[in-house]
Amino acid sequence: MKIRLTLFVILLNTVVVFAQHPNGKIRKGNTAYKDSSYSDAEQLYREALMKDQSSYEASFNMADAIYKQERYSEANSLFKALSEKTDDKIKKSESYHNLGNSLLKEQKLDEAIEAYKNALRNNPKDLDTKYNLAYAMRMKNQSQEQEKEEQKEEEKEEDKKEEKEEQEEEEKDKGENQEEKGEQSEEEKKEEPKQPQDPNEMTEEEAQQILDALQQQEKELQEDLQKKKQKGVKLKILKDW
Repeated sequence: MKIRLTLFVILLNTVVVFAQHPNGKIRKGNTAYKDSSYSDAEQLYREALMKDQSSYEASFNMADAIYKQERYSEANSLFKALSEKTDDKIKKSESYHNLGNSLLKEQKLDEAIEAYKNALRNNPKDLDTKYNLAYAMRMKNQSQEQEKEEQKEEEKEEDKKEEKEEQEEEEKDKGENQEEKGEQSEEEKKEEPKQPQDPNEMTEEEAQQILDALQQQEKELQEDLQKKKQKGVKLKILKDW
């Protein structure tokens, strides 16, 4: 009996080979798997492979038990190897189907879609795989739409940031221009030319010099008059002819 990993709502179930098998370890592994004892089932399948390494059922179900333990990367490698090892189209389809589910769990949507397509190439009538393929493609579309929305939001935030920086730069330039004008005004005040002196206006120094000169002249005049008084004044006498 085979259990397929099929998407119903959002649950993934793997294909598992549950056929009666002469290998007792595989039978015990299948029983443990049904009881959800996936770790025990894995160990029993490994023991079965030690007896028969070519057993497709043991390899396939072991990979599925590993998948159930959420070791998706390891399961991917095993399912991929199984798909390449067998020439049986049904077995290939089953391996690709489960590979697609493992990849989908890792959010590797493009790879999962390709795995489902490979499953359908080997078994085009597999409805479970068709369902999972449609689900994976819908997830991809939703992811792309979300990325577009996030990109738009990032662009809006970037535009706001640039606009804010431009406003801050304008405010800074405006402040610097006002400061420069203020400095120029102060310099202009400092460099204002002195008012020309009125030619009729006399400085204190010039007035003192003139005063000293007048005093000197007056002193010399007094001295001259004093000398004349001492010598007497010669009068011109008219002769009486």
